[in-house]
Amino acid sequence: MIVEYFSVAVYLLRRENGFGEGTEAAPDEYWQTLEVAHKHVFGYGALTWEWQKGIRNYLYPSFVSAIYAILKFTSLDYPEVVATSPRILQAIISSYADYSFYKWTGNRKWALFLILTSWFWFYTASRTLLQTFETALVAVALSIFPFKAGKLAQYEQEDNRWIWLAVVSVFVRPTSAPLWLVLGIYNLLTTNQGKALILKKYLPISLIAGGSLVALDTYFYGKLIVTPWEFFQYNVLQDVGSFYGTHPWHWYISQGLPAVLGVTLPLVLWGAISVVKRPKENIIGAVLLAAAAVHVGLHSCIPHKEFRFVLPLLPILLYLAQSVVVPWSRKAKRWQLYTLATVLLVGNALPSVYFGLLHQGASTRVMPLLREAIPHNRTSLLFMMPCHSTPLYSHLHTNVTARYLDCSPPPPGKTYESETFFNNPQTWWSKEYSTKQPPTLIVLFDVLRGRVESLLERYQLLYELPHTQFPSGEVGKNILVFERVERRTTGTGQV
Repeated sequence: MIVEYFSVAVYLLRRENGFGEGTEAAPDEYWQTLEVAHKHVFGYGALTWEWQKGIRNYLYPSFVSAIYAILKFTSLDYPEVVATSPRILQAIISSYADYSFYKWTGNRKWALFLILTSWFWFYTASRTLLQTFETALVAVALSIFPFKAGKLAQYEQEDNRWIWLAVVSVFVRPTSAPLWLVLGIYNLLTTNQGKALILKKYLPISLIAGGSLVALDTYFYGKLIVTPWEFFQYNVLQDVGSFYGTHPWHWYISQGLPAVLGVTLPLVLWGAISVVKRPKENIIGAVLLAAAAVHVGLHSCIPHKEFRFVLPLLPILLYLAQSVVVPWSRKAKRWQLYTLATVLLVGNALPSVYFGLLHQGASTRVMPLLREAIPHNRTSLLFMMPCHSTPLYSHLHTNVTARYLDCSPPPPGKTYESETFFNNPQTWWSKEYSTKQPPTLIVLFDVLRGRVESLLERYQLLYELPHTQFPSGEVGKNILVFERVERRTTGTGQV
């Protein structure tokens, strides 16, 4: 019963996490989804360079746009509702992914416990990251994928709904393509008529699903465009991602996956080793391990790496873990079961609480304060921060002039605006405000304050919010909000 009780408690806590603004995992959870939808529905907002270049698919932002349109039509578009309702939607989608994972494993309670206690999934499950939606699609598709343990099957009898989900996931994030490449090859090799499967299933579904998504993007971009190809061009052929940081080839193996898996890592390794030792006895596990290896191998060749890029591997890796935990649990003693459950729960709870409630929390908490500080029709905001350090109109929901530093990939030999600013803030300020009024409100990290004291002479500190205990580079411990002090006039002039 320990697994059932813990699973219910964690599930309720995770769904509750979708209702709060919480912390920031990555700027993309706002700037690649919410800001796009906000601009489309409410007519004002900001689009990053990815949307100007056409490397992003509009499907997921369209779901958010539908929510925003309903809120706008019913006059329920209060800022708090606009900010949190997409998180609730994603929490529901992730809940269905959890259920699909549970069904895929044969209704195994330990499998459900593993997916619910995973700290990184807890951290991202209700976030509007494209990787979160991609992972949910992968989990649901795997739950209906025709795993046949190496046996041949008639293609007419197979459930091919997974192909639809695979095509959609590749359009949402082309990074899932390696997984489906391996699984697709396996499916063809275990079907008695592979050519018929390609002609009668793969091609028609891919053309219909892919064609529909191309039509969607063509409508929004106003020109014929295939976003996965544009994504491949910019991120692989041109390696644009390297502008935003690079890592060594082994980073996913040495740091990325260990951090994402946390205390579950030993169980995943146990499952992987069991598959390697007896691949013929665990063909499904061997296929999943091969898909994960290809995914990690190809992504390791790309210099720019992030933890969330391996999020779609989580259902596969946890499947490997449960495949050894479940047989062990049937023979284990009661104290051993309680020990394992407690270690998983506590070991995942600590990073979940810290990253979900504390780390980088000021990014979202500052937005309601800015809304309160905005006098109607006469305010301008300046974010003197690394690019996209906070959300914007999706959380302000006020059509106010906002200036933020640009991080679009610069032309050869040039630097992007954010780097130019931090190299010399005074020079940037002089050029920016030589012919126009300075901003009413300025938002910055405390690490910058000492370098811009002269620019803040006519400003007073309005708010100071704790942000992180581990400042790095231009990201400080606290976020500061300054308000311009208006000069008062008297009968003899200004004072």
